[in-house]
Amino acid sequence: MAQSAFHNLSSSLKMSLRSRVAARAEEVLEFCRKEGYNTDIALFIDLARHSGRRRFVVWSFAEKKAILCCPVSHGSGSQMSHTRSAYARLSNLDGSHLSSLGKALVAERYEGRYGIAYRLDGLDDTNSSLRSRCVVLHGWKYTTSYPIFPRASVGSFGCPVLSRRMMARVDDILKNESRVILDIFV
Repeated sequence: MAQSAFHNLSSSLKMSLRSRVAARAEEVLEFCRKEGYNTDIALFIDLARHSGRRRFVVWSFAEKKAILCCPVSHGSGSQMSHTRSAYARLSNLDGSHLSSLGKALVAERYEGRYGIAYRLDGLDDTNSSLRSRCVVLHGWKYTTSYPIFPRASVGSFGCPVLSRRMMARVDDILKNESRVILDIFV
C-alpha cells in the first residue's frame, strides 16, 4: 500500500532543507561509523519537499554542509513516463513505480540506458527491494538541474533521477568514494 509523503509537508516547510539534512546527517554519520560505511560524504533526498524544489543533497560530514544541492525526480506511480508528480507516494512493492524510504548503499557504477547510473541496495525494511525492483540512481534528460517550483518535476518509475548535468557532478564525487549511503526521508 502506498503512503504519502505529504503528511510531513507542514514540518518540512518550517525547516529549511539544510536544517533538515543537517539533523539527519548526525544520525546517518553515527550509523555509518557503527556499520562501516563512508564517513566522509552521504547523499540525502527529502521527499517531503515539492519535486520542483531542491531536495537532493550531497553532504560533507567533515564540513557539516551541503556540497551539492539540486532537484531530483521520484517515482510517480504511473505506468507512463513523463508523468509529473509534485509529492511522493511511497512503496517497496515491485511494479508500484513509487519511491521507497530508508537508507541504501550506493553500489556499483555502470553505464546503461540512461547513461551513468549506480545500483542501490536497500538497508531497511522499507526499501529492501530496491535492487530487485531495478531502482537505481541515474540521470535523465527530462529532469531539471534548477528548481521549477511551483511546477512539478517529471516523475520516474521509482528511481531517484537527477538531470544529466547534476548526475555527472555526483558521479565525479562518487568515483572517488566507496560505501556511500543514500538516505531517503520525509
